[in-house]
Amino acid sequence: MGQAKNQLSFEDILESLAEGVIAVDTEMRVCVFNQSAEKMAEVSRSLVLGKPIEGYLGRNPRIIEMLRKTLTEGRLFAEYEEKLFRRITGDTIPIGITTSQVLDPAGNLAGAAALIKDLSGIKSLEAGSLRKERLAYIGTFAANLAHEIKNPLSGMRGAAQLLARKIKEPALSEYTEVIMKEADRLNIILNDMLDFTRPARLNKKPVNIHKVLDSVLMLLQEGGEQAPFVRGYDPSIPPVSGDEGQLKQVFLNLVKNAKEAITVDGTIHINTRAATEFHLVEGGCPGRMVSVEVKDNGCGIAPEDLEKIFTPFFTTKPRGSGLGMAITLKIIKEHGGLLKIDSEPGKGTSVIVYLPVADRGQS
Repeated sequence: MGQAKNQLSFEDILESLAEGVIAVDTEMRVCVFNQSAEKMAEVSRSLVLGKPIEGYLGRNPRIIEMLRKTLTEGRLFAEYEEKLFRRITGDTIPIGITTSQVLDPAGNLAGAAALIKDLSGIKSLEAGSLRKERLAYIGTFAANLAHEIKNPLSGMRGAAQLLARKIKEPALSEYTEVIMKEADRLNIILNDMLDFTRPARLNKKPVNIHKVLDSVLMLLQEGGEQAPFVRGYDPSIPPVSGDEGQLKQVFLNLVKNAKEAITVDGTIHINTRAATEFHLVEGGCPGRMVSVEVKDNGCGIAPEDLEKIFTPFFTTKPRGSGLGMAITLKIIKEHGGLLKIDSEPGKGTSVIVYLPVADRGQS
């Protein structure tokens, strides 16, 4: 009875480990494949137990090689820069792996085992820390640069404006108009840089998100053309907590991006609903959230670009400043919200913004 109890306790410990445990016998057949290993590799143990390890982990030759060398040569590995291929999603995750030989009670070689640790969280924290440092540096640099450029830029525009009044020849007047137009465009970019670097002063109050969206769609609706917008509003959602002007800037940017991505016969769906995915607002306080989805059937975003779209000054547009999405994400975070983006080249993009519901006592 005591032995059965000890055996059960060992199994409980094995299954409760956060690390994946994979063990093979002397014939390289899998004899242990715990729950964490299942989750990491996205392979059911019922498929691998008793089978050659190459059968279902063939896309992970490095792990197989380590176990084989541990078994045949007695080499012990402790690697922290490996990748684990996942069977269902088809992606890889960073892992740390340690191997050891397994001996039976008589001291004879019985197999080899690998302990696998998922390093995704650690790598994400490292990347996040580096990103924050880089953004802080970019923010300081951009603010100083914007201030230094704005004064001479104003002088250049003023001089061009005075020159335009003196010039009577239409051909030469065109050049002064170009100077003033480009100076205004550069001024907009500089203001975007300053908006990105300084903390926002939010005037939070209950906001009817549907009114914000309607005002944005009206601004982007060009006269005479057929509206590409399809509204899917949930009339039952409550007001959100936010600064109406800042939220208008967020959705103006998102809908404008969607409009630039679609063809003449493309459509943009704007959907709202009460969010059930999230029950926490920023800071860990319980709260309800509303989701606003802007979904288009346009050109989509390449995977390598999708990773960079929130990086300041990154843009794929010929005349873009590369600050639109960075400012959008900044405003959403300042509201205690979240942003999720999915895109597939040639099929379109979906951007979902989650915003906290206004408190009943908020005015």
